[in-house]
Amino acid sequence: MSSEIHLRADVQPIVQALIAKGRDVTMAQLDQLLPKREFSSTEIEDIFAALAEHGLNVTE
Repeated sequence: MSSEIHLRADVQPIVQALIAKGRDVTMAQLDQLLPKREFSSTEIEDIFAALAEHGLNVTE
């Protein structure tokens, strides 16, 4: 992942697992997989950017 993308420790393994699967992900899937806490808009953008950097899209 790019050095400009900063993911919290509780999110990194989830994003890495999604990247390893190599498939696009839906918002519903992200909601199920991510920790149940508030995310800032920057954190959400970083998650999307990390996935996009590896050719994965987040769909509705």
